[in-house]
Amino acid sequence: MIKKQKPILSIVPAPLIPPVSGGQKHTYGMLDALGKEIDVISITDTHSSTMGHSFQLLPLIEHKVKKYLSFANYKLILKMTKQLAPSAILLEQPYMGWMIYIISKKTKIPYFIHAHNIEFLRFKSLGNWWWPLLFLWEKFALTHAKGVFFISEEDHRLALHHFKLTPEKCHVSPYGVPQKSPMPTSSQLVAEVRARHNISKEDKVFMFFGVLKYLPNIAALEIIISEIRPRLKEKLKKGYKILICGGGLSDEYISELKKLEDDQIVYAGFVHEIDEYTQSADVIINPILSGGGVKTKVIEALSYNKPVVSTATGALGIDISVCGNLLQVVPDNDWDLFVDKMITLLDEKEPISPSFFNKYSWEAIAKDIKRIMQG
Repeated sequence: MIKKQKPILSIVPAPLIPPVSGGQKHTYGMLDALGKEIDVISITDTHSSTMGHSFQLLPLIEHKVKKYLSFANYKLILKMTKQLAPSAILLEQPYMGWMIYIISKKTKIPYFIHAHNIEFLRFKSLGNWWWPLLFLWEKFALTHAKGVFFISEEDHRLALHHFKLTPEKCHVSPYGVPQKSPMPTSSQLVAEVRARHNISKEDKVFMFFGVLKYLPNIAALEIIISEIRPRLKEKLKKGYKILICGGGLSDEYISELKKLEDDQIVYAGFVHEIDEYTQSADVIINPILSGGGVKTKVIEALSYNKPVVSTATGALGIDISVCGNLLQVVPDNDWDLFVDKMITLLDEKEPISPSFFNKYSWEAIAKDIKRIMQG
């Protein structure tokens, strides 16, 4: 008789489905791929849908500001852990680390943390005064975990340095993509997207996308307007558009953006099918200068064979060796070179390497996570 394999219990304190932000897509993609390898039961925020995935999802954590400190959530997760008797707990981010640590001690079930950033460094870079408190919180959660999955080698290195973690508990689990080879671009889809925004089929499209209530993305948008737009206008003259996708801007900001439509700026706002827009662009631009973590827009664009120009900060954590010529990394604040690379990449025809998918497909990433958590 074959003994039934114990499930993995996933704890996702934030809303998960539908996945909109890069962090949500990361968590959803990883759990969906992992659910095809082993039984996964995920307890998540009540502001989540329960449809369209391979894992079991239980939206039980109330959507409240104090949920990370809630004793009620502690009792809920402890009760579910005892009932489900998982082989391990996988916590997204360190914020519920204190309660998962206690639950792990009580039940003798090890916990792992899926770290999307070095959180205290991210908030320090954004100027938040309370980052030292977050450092202590984060260090406690990561130190007591059986293992930690970092999104990049850079985060892995920073964690070893700042938290003094033992190397054997640290693993790299990058942001992934669902496909295992480049997706072909549909000419009909490209035509539909362009027609939607009155973009001529002869125009080249440079695209920037991201959640535009996130300060680093707003700063990048300001750079596009003040630094990239005038340089591109001088060097390329005409025959192009800069397409901006993302929600979160104020009505006043949107009104100002609309005034730039005659100057080659097209603001699409929030779009549900961002992949359609990515496929319709000629070059993706990523002029990010702050904020932690891997910029998921870069990985997604490369998976569609789309060339990307990024600042050095915007490319942190990405394995450049598997990206070929499709990823051009420019020193921060060198906007003349940035625009030159944008123009050069319009003629780039080299396909993305198969080694890119060996590293960044969700299937490969999930198999590695399963191996580590069951080891």
